[in-house]
Amino acid sequence: MTRNDFRGFRIIAAGACLLFGSAPAPAVTEQETVPDQGLPEMVVEAENQVLQDIVKSTFEVALSAAIIDTFFTDFDEAVLEISPVEGLQPFLNNPRDLHSDQAPHCWLRDPAQPPVVTFFPEDPEGHQARRWALTVTDFRGAPFRHFEDKGQPPGQVAWDGRGDLNEMLQVGYPYSYVFSVTDKGTNTYNYAGISFRIPAVDYREKNERRLEFTGDEVFQKGGTLLRDSGRGWLTRAADQIRKDHPYSPLKVVVQAENKRLAQDRAKVVAEFLVGCMLLSDDWIKVEAVAKPDLRSEMDGSVSIRVEHAAGV
Repeated sequence: MTRNDFRGFRIIAAGACLLFGSAPAPAVTEQETVPDQGLPEMVVEAENQVLQDIVKSTFEVALSAAIIDTFFTDFDEAVLEISPVEGLQPFLNNPRDLHSDQAPHCWLRDPAQPPVVTFFPEDPEGHQARRWALTVTDFRGAPFRHFEDKGQPPGQVAWDGRGDLNEMLQVGYPYSYVFSVTDKGTNTYNYAGISFRIPAVDYREKNERRLEFTGDEVFQKGGTLLRDSGRGWLTRAADQIRKDHPYSPLKVVVQAENKRLAQDRAKVVAEFLVGCMLLSDDWIKVEAVAKPDLRSEMDGSVSIRVEHAAGV
């Protein structure tokens, strides 16, 4: 190596020292590592910036009388017996029937209430009437209720269902009527009406409210099995009592041709009301009345009596 060569080597070495001296020193970590060992676990903490905003709206179904009154009983019953879901889904409908028959049964027939019958008397021959009369007769043809007055007959005569002695008509029994007009010449013209019967009536007797039904519509002939019409009448009675007299004691009075049949039927009616209205077994009193002279085609009667209901 010549002198010039040695001098050049020293210059290169000095430059390298300057270069390495100016490089930044490696960062010192807080934890020393060991060869052939992985890095320690690293925990990353951050704030969750995701926000959830849930808004629940009510589920409403607008029902009108026109929608409900479809004249299809099965459909109406299915609509009115739907119960709201319990628990976490209060805004949905639960397609399960209610545990008790508490929904109102708007499609069922109402018992007749006073005025039980409204007559529309008319003289077809147009006589100059001096006096008129309307007589309601029972199934024997005997007078039961008599109306009369002077002058022309009125456009209508309302009958509350009571006789001349203030007794209530017998449900299911056939009644008829005769309309009479006496002209100024003392001639009397009689017009016989058609026979009619009242299957159910709702009326007051002193401090009781009575809902009475003819036996042939409640029970099968001579037995204790309820007809479909009977279930309807008893359900309708339960709806009315639940609405107007929820805390009043009840009494069931059944008339039949013999005592045993009347007792068995009274028990059936009481059990039906207990299950329908969720009552205790001792809430309803029962009474059986044997009436051997009942007309066989009427098959007795059922009377559901609400006590202490005079002021309601």
